[in-house]
Amino acid sequence: MKLFKDKERKLDNVNEQFLDQTLKSAESLNVFFGSYVKGKTNEDELEDVIKSESECDRLKEDYIKVLYSEKRALPFLVEDRYKIVNLIDTVNDKIEFIARFLGTNPFDIYEDTAEPFGQLNDLALESVKELINCAILLDTSFDQAYEKTFKIEEIKRTARKLKFSLIEQLFKKTDNDLKVYIASKLVTYLYEIVSFVEEISDFLRGLIIKYPRR
Repeated sequence: MKLFKDKERKLDNVNEQFLDQTLKSAESLNVFFGSYVKGKTNEDELEDVIKSESECDRLKEDYIKVLYSEKRALPFLVEDRYKIVNLIDTVNDKIEFIARFLGTNPFDIYEDTAEPFGQLNDLALESVKELINCAILLDTSFDQAYEKTFKIEEIKRTARKLKFSLIEQLFKKTDNDLKVYIASKLVTYLYEIVSFVEEISDFLRGLIIKYPRR
């Protein structure tokens, strides 16, 4: 029994580290993008995002190794645990992609879009925070995790409205087609984080419905 509990703690510990590092990735992107919104970018902040994503990859592989070696996946099947960690890791990939894309952007932000860009940036971080909270609650309270999925839906609705408002604003610009294009892609990529997080929360909600309540 003690050996089983030791293995259980090991899996939980790696999972906790992975989720914590995912949140740090999102926070690093928020800081880096926030600097861009304020008119100044920092190469060190970009490196923080890249390093954080790399650490998440390492922790994901550790988690999968422990998951399959110990075969301890309650209250879910091992295959569902595997899918959860890979879906969340895809969020890290999207975070790193935006950071690298922004790092190649030669244009300053349009001043009149700085505020909505900042709001969308914060919504992306908020969605990841709620996803991490939901993933943690899966192991302690299905009811609370279930409620988190609806909170993520609300964030997506707000972000979607902001996305189209920003794109409409950008498409009225006529000074530089390339600058408008890159800015619109940044809008899309930021929103994709929120949208994908919501897809993950839908999957988690399905698991909560599928398995016995706890």
